[in-house]
Amino acid sequence: MVEAHAQLQEATQLVQDMLTGRAGAELFEAACEALNVAAVKLRFIQLELAAQEEEAVNPETAITAEDDTLPPD
Repeated sequence: MVEAHAQLQEATQLVQDMLTGRAGAELFEAACEALNVAAVKLRFIQLELAAQEEEAVNPETAITAEDDTLPPD
C-alpha cells in the first residue's frame, strides 16, 4: 500500500509540475508510468483482500496446500 501511495504521489507531482509550467510535456510518459504502477499495485492489494474476505466467509472453500510428504515408516 505504501508503494502504491508513493507512486500516486510521484504521478501527482509530475502532473502538477506539467500544469504549472515547471516541467514540459516530456514528463507525461513518466507520470503515466507511475499511475500504471500504482494501479497494478492497488489491484493486487484488492485481489488479496478479496481472497482474505472469501476465506473468512467460507473457510471450507479456501484453497489450502496439500501435504504431499510421505508418511513416516
